[in-house]
Amino acid sequence: MLKLVKVTGQSMSPTLEDGDYVITKKPRRYQAGLIYVIEHSDLGRIIKRLQNTEHDKLYFIGDSPKNSTPSSIIGAVEYDRVIGQVIGIIGPKGFRKP
Repeated sequence: MLKLVKVTGQSMSPTLEDGDYVITKKPRRYQAGLIYVIEHSDLGRIIKRLQNTEHDKLYFIGDSPKNSTPSSIIGAVEYDRVIGQVIGIIGPKGFRKP
């Protein structure tokens, strides 16, 4: 099932900009470097890039070091917190792939 999620903030800039929309699908597997939407236990809904997996946990980072919550604050994320993998971006210039 596909979902549409609005981007808020600049943590994934320049890949994603505030006001863009992302199209997500439920991931079959998790791959470092891809972008995911997460329902974080403390931070709410966030969109981040998967940095790595370790001990059945996921670790994420933002694309903008200046504007993103540090990975040390995001911490380890459980698989069931992932809402979807970003498969498309809709912005002012139209549709593009991440």
